[in-house]
Amino acid sequence: MNRYSVNDRNIISVGYDEMNKTLEIEFKLQAIHQYFGVSLDEFVALMKAPEIETHYFNYVYCQYYFDVD
Repeated sequence: MNRYSVNDRNIISVGYDEMNKTLEIEFKLQAIHQYFGVSLDEFVALMKAPEIETHYFNYVYCQYYFDVD
């Protein structure tokens, strides 16, 4: 999965696998979380958000099952 670098204080990069609907977020604390069942629209909304971390906490973290890689 390709990840895209983002300008955020706690998130380094964000990636998305459209076929598997998996969102991957790399944090500065050396953790990578994979979120499952995430729509392409949600990925696009996250990437367009003025504050990625705020959008992540409000719309991804509390909505989707995740696993730590």
